[in-house]
Amino acid sequence: MATVGGTVAMLGVVVAVAGAVGSSAPPVARPDGALKRRLGAVSAGLRGRGRLVLAAAAVAGLAVWLASSWMLGGLLTAVAVAGMPWILQPGRGSTEQIKRLKALEEWVRRLSNIHTAGTSLEAAVTASLRSTPPALVPEISRLTSRLGAGWRPQEAYRAFADEMDDATADAVAALMIGHVEDRGAGLGRALEKLADQVAEEVRMRETVEADREKPRANARWVALICLGVFALSVLSGKYVAPYSTGFGHLYLLALAAAFAGILTWMRRMSLAKPAPRILVPQSEGRQGEAP
Repeated sequence: MATVGGTVAMLGVVVAVAGAVGSSAPPVARPDGALKRRLGAVSAGLRGRGRLVLAAAAVAGLAVWLASSWMLGGLLTAVAVAGMPWILQPGRGSTEQIKRLKALEEWVRRLSNIHTAGTSLEAAVTASLRSTPPALVPEISRLTSRLGAGWRPQEAYRAFADEMDDATADAVAALMIGHVEDRGAGLGRALEKLADQVAEEVRMRETVEADREKPRANARWVALICLGVFALSVLSGKYVAPYSTGFGHLYLLALAAAFAGILTWMRRMSLAKPAPRILVPQSEGRQGEAP
């Protein structure tokens, strides 16, 4: 505890000095990297319902600890409660991505109608923000902000594709980048056809998700039954008494790790492998550039 406290104190001092001194380097407009996007998604998931789940996990763990005087049991209970949404909704990420693709298809159709009126692609993107589907508003808002801030259109569209992180969205961004480079005619018709392709992709993904719902239900039942057995075991003082020793703690942690590994394996089996992206993420492209 002393080591951890000292480390936290030193980090606090470093942050305070950095905040007071600042940086002399001018800010550079760059799209977020893959790690930053993932951390942002985790931070967004901790808001709202995520905070309620964490609060419920803390209360449940503390209750088990106080009722059984078994700290490890309380800790495992808290972890189990916090992981319940992850266990009960293994396909939530795929469902959210399908919703975003539906919104993308609707946005591309509206963009096609706006561009047909004779406006440029960048102006059409900015004008489409007012009628953008709610599921796509954050991404389109950042795209219009980048275009308005003077980003090169190619980089702005690539950053949009990186945020969507989907091969279908890459096709939309690639069409926009191609138009920026040659400014050819027929973009409205191309956008309309691309919207039809996105709609077909959405229908195919919905069919696949429906087929994968059965193994996901099996994984949920297995997890709930095992967690129910664990809950009954915690209530039985004699049954969990051997796990109160040092060796018992290590053995129980090994069992919990194996259980988590099996759940992770079952969850991966029920998830569809995403198609490889068409556009290389800009962060990876920069890493591959020669100095």
